[in-house]
Amino acid sequence: MTYNVRAHSYVVGGLGVTGQACVRFLKQQGAKVKAFDTRDTFNVSAPLNICVTTGSLPRDFFAGVDTLVLSPGLPLDIEQVIHAKACGVEVIGDVELFARLNTTPTIGITGSNGKTTVTLLTTHMLKACGYEVCEAGNVGRPVLETLPESVEELETQSPALDVIVLELSSFQLETTTSLKLNAASILNISDDHLDRHGDMQHYTAAKQRIFSHCDTAVVWRGDQQVAPTSNRENTITYGLDASDTGFGLSEGAITFDGELVLNTADIRLAGMHNVLNVMASLALCQAFNTSMNKPDLLSKAALAVASFTSAPHRCVEIANINGVKWIDDSKATNVGATIAAIQGLAPTTKGKIILIAGGDSKGADLSALKPALVESVSEVIALGKDAENFSAIFSETTIVASMEMAVSAANLRASNGDIVLLSPACASIDMFKNYMHRAQVFTDAVTHITASVKFARDAGAMKEAGGLPS
Repeated sequence: MTYNVRAHSYVVGGLGVTGQACVRFLKQQGAKVKAFDTRDTFNVSAPLNICVTTGSLPRDFFAGVDTLVLSPGLPLDIEQVIHAKACGVEVIGDVELFARLNTTPTIGITGSNGKTTVTLLTTHMLKACGYEVCEAGNVGRPVLETLPESVEELETQSPALDVIVLELSSFQLETTTSLKLNAASILNISDDHLDRHGDMQHYTAAKQRIFSHCDTAVVWRGDQQVAPTSNRENTITYGLDASDTGFGLSEGAITFDGELVLNTADIRLAGMHNVLNVMASLALCQAFNTSMNKPDLLSKAALAVASFTSAPHRCVEIANINGVKWIDDSKATNVGATIAAIQGLAPTTKGKIILIAGGDSKGADLSALKPALVESVSEVIALGKDAENFSAIFSETTIVASMEMAVSAANLRASNGDIVLLSPACASIDMFKNYMHRAQVFTDAVTHITASVKFARDAGAMKEAGGLPS
């Protein structure tokens, strides 16, 4: 181990889930550590037993400190970080600290959309192939919790896992410099987090860091900006076109180098965008296989697809009422995610798509949605802070005041064969606690319709049987 945790003195910035995990890990390793949080009050899951400063920091706060481990939720331009840099303190994140200590083979996944699905699916595939594996980072456990717990295990480099699959956000990647990955992929890039990164150039640059020290890049052929910016010898590509190299699609089947791997009928995830997610996961498994010189695992990975179920709130069908499919895609908090959902579902239905959307657009330009709306959506029912922005780009837009009203309006307009899709293209924080809460309110409203339909059906049956007066 070349990086000695105990040789450094740390400040942990931000005491959310990630920050608390950093404190626990550093204390476990015997490092000197204190912390700050930008909030006046915050909750901790267990006593930290360290010095914590809130708000503005005293002038000498970073005296004797050489490393600030910054939580991903805190931007690099806040006064506390500027203060640290002025004192000559190195600013890293928990993923960079992990990278300096990790000896376990690791796969990295980022993208504006689909990264949780691909992370969980890749983990599922590798488990089915017999590997001891876990997902971590932006989903699952904090990355530092995948490292050996004791100082002795860390120093003797005795990993308990065969492989770690990391979901990585742009916030996590922007503070990495030495993250070594056996395989990595940027699934897609669309307008998101521009309130944090400023513009697409900086956002894309943060994502591109995933390829800095990567053995094999997994690249979608549908978008040039997801390919490594520097020439790379080891690349596996995938796409929805027929291809004799990499992963392709031919006559309803996924192929690799032109050979059949998996029939798309065996994929339980809805939409063509999820066919791409499956391809990305298969490609990451194949890249891991190549990087580690392991026995072929592609066929086993493909078999595991049929037993995988999607993570909640990601294009999941929650009800089918009189032939109308109600789909929860509340996790679609940006324009790219909603475009992917619409374009993925449109080829699978002969009916119309009614879209429930809206919330806080985080400064993103919603006009990029217009082509998908015009081509595939019959009506948008919009709510929330930026609902009016949907009216500006799509004439068939109805604005409502609540999710319950949105579901009621969609129910009046939908008929057998249609899809009602909650895919907001916006953050939820203007009306809900988070996207999970938004999904729950949506589900509760749909459940109320289900109960009403069942009551009407039961009442009708009783009337037919003579149990109710006519």
